Amino acid sequence: MHTASLAFRFGLAELRWIATALWGHVCWFHRFWFVVAMFTWLTADLLGSWKPFAVVGAIALYFVLWARFYPESYFRAIHRPLWRRELWLDLLETWPLLMEECGLSSVNIDRAGQKHTRVPTIASKRWHRNELVLIPGLLTGQTVEDFQSVAERLRTTVGATNLRVTGDLSPTLSFTFGDALAETLYRGLPEAEDPWDGRSAWMGIDTRDEDWWLRVAGTHTLVAGSSGSGKASLVWGVTIGLAPAIARGEAQVHGIDLKGGVELGMGKDLFTRYAVTPAEAVVVLEEAVDAMSARLERMAGNSRQHSASSDEPLVVVLIDEVAALTSYIEDRDLKGRARTAMSLLCSQGRAVGYTVVACLQDPRKETIPNRGLFTQMVGLRLRDREETSMVLGDGAVASGALCHKIPLASPGIGYVVPEDGSEPIRVRAAFVDDDLIRAAAARFPAPSTIPVVVPEPAEKPRSSRSRPRTKPDTEGAES
Repeated sequence: MHTASLAFRFGLAELRWIATALWGHVCWFHRFWFVVAMFTWLTADLLGSWKPFAVVGAIALYFVLWARFYPESYFRAIHRPLWRRELWLDLLETWPLLMEECGLSSVNIDRAGQKHTRVPTIASKRWHRNELVLIPGLLTGQTVEDFQSVAERLRTTVGATNLRVTGDLSPTLSFTFGDALAETLYRGLPEAEDPWDGRSAWMGIDTRDEDWWLRVAGTHTLVAGSSGSGKASLVWGVTIGLAPAIARGEAQVHGIDLKGGVELGMGKDLFTRYAVTPAEAVVVLEEAVDAMSARLERMAGNSRQHSASSDEPLVVVLIDEVAALTSYIEDRDLKGRARTAMSLLCSQGRAVGYTVVACLQDPRKETIPNRGLFTQMVGLRLRDREETSMVLGDGAVASGALCHKIPLASPGIGYVVPEDGSEPIRVRAAFVDDDLIRAAAARFPAPSTIPVVVPEPAEKPRSSRSRPRTKPDTEGAES
């Protein structure tokens, strides 16, 4: 009875939606009225007493013309509601069997010895574009983890491309049909007049086919992904996304590329500071800490939150392959100084407009010991479930953030766990080619650059201990 009521209410909602959409498109019906009217008149004249069929044919012609010349509005108003209704009714029909096959039902025996199968009912549902969100009611003794453990079976049975199971007291099942991230998205060159909110940069789209904006200000971001997973799209996505603000002096990016400049060298004009060796990188980090401390003193007692401006810009320290700085270099002094400077930036820089965006391939704790200071995680394709848990956490993996199952042929696809710890979001970064990097560097160069000067190593003081003097061979001389 409950399912039938839900289906009836869903059908009424869809009919209202279709009626509203049809009424909304009456305003452009004048583009077809002549064709439809002529068709109706000629058909009615030919059919004679069968004139009602002319009206039916005219209505059919109207929809054919609508679908042919305005496919987007037709899909939104007609095709998608009908597709949703059909999918929803199929799910309602198979829901009891689905719950039984996945082990989410229970069997009760009454006093007469009759067996009664109980399944979780659907408490509510809603659509968001291509995503169906269901909230089932739990049976006695059930937990959210019970649904998470069979999430893959639910997804494949329903025919969804992705399923996220979230929630604490009750589960929320988010089925995604179709994949908005299947095709490669190419990034374009921003306009100089593009406004900037002072906080984020446009990166690509999410699984709902909506714009993905990565929060940059007020957070520190760690991007982890295997070789070829699309980390370059993240690195250049942040830089090009901030390019108009860089040209206006509202943002500064300090680029650290320990691959000798292979990754960031093509667009180095975008960077206020640029380092390609461990020694230069440590200088950039330590001087950023000094500048951050000076800004802390200026803001003390005046403001608790930084607002980006040309006088006090947002400073982004962008590090490509951070493990080469915190783990792989042999110089213990440089390694220790780099770790200390990064820890200070990550622990004190958020409120004063100093943020770190770091990329790496190996997310182990020994590779980046200050991993816990990063407040926002982006996981691209990783090697196994253990690495995914290291980056995003066990809760995100249980919710459906499976970085280790991202296909090799889909660079740029990943999952983002925001700093508030909310549910992971599946995203795809827009692809950035070399020509775009060169064009952005030529159009939005940093107003000023600060050279990186590595101090000469101090000479070790000589020991004050004098060498022991040898006795002259006097005996041989006397003889």
